[in-house]
Amino acid sequence: MASFETVLFDIDKEPVVLRTSLGSFSRLYPAPKSGEVVFYKETPNPEDPNLPPIKTTLAQAKLSDGGPYIILLIRNPEGSILEYKTVVMDHSLEKFPANTYRVYNFSKRQLAVQLAGKNLLLNTAESGSIPYPETSKTWLKVAANDQDEGWLVVRSAPQTTGNNYRTTLFLVDIPPSKRDPNPLGIIDREMRERIRTDDQGRQYVR
Repeated sequence: MASFETVLFDIDKEPVVLRTSLGSFSRLYPAPKSGEVVFYKETPNPEDPNLPPIKTTLAQAKLSDGGPYIILLIRNPEGSILEYKTVVMDHSLEKFPANTYRVYNFSKRQLAVQLAGKNLLLNTAESGSIPYPETSKTWLKVAANDQDEGWLVVRSAPQTTGNNYRTTLFLVDIPPSKRDPNPLGIIDREMRERIRTDDQGRQYVR
């Protein structure tokens, strides 16, 4: 969810550049046969730029059979062996069907979420699913467990529904700025996917 150097991983010893965006998921990439995914960056060799670049491992993930999967990269505290830890989420229609919200806590704080008349309590890196309501709109309310202030309402915003869609909501801390070095609010980054059903009743993500 944050910007960083160009990230690569290998498939059959061939490098693949991972292209990401804040507003949408990346395209589907094939996974290594072993299921072991190692993300890395390359930097020029400081001794001789004509030599092969230096590889630095950023994160590692293990995939099982099935999928497709989403791999989330979460920055580790300074001094950690790897720059990012990973969370692997099954993104198949069996696990994440149409007309469903999946809410993911990307905040450093514990969050209480109210959406479509349902409640979730999510620790950092946890997610939960809520079915779409039958109404055309619903409301998202988020409270954060602040150690100094207690529970604070940090987000309140409408959410769209509709048929034959599914929605992933990433709840992210507002980054600090000069004007507000310690912001309390939350941003909800929404990624909405359309689900198509063919003549045989099979469903696909568009």
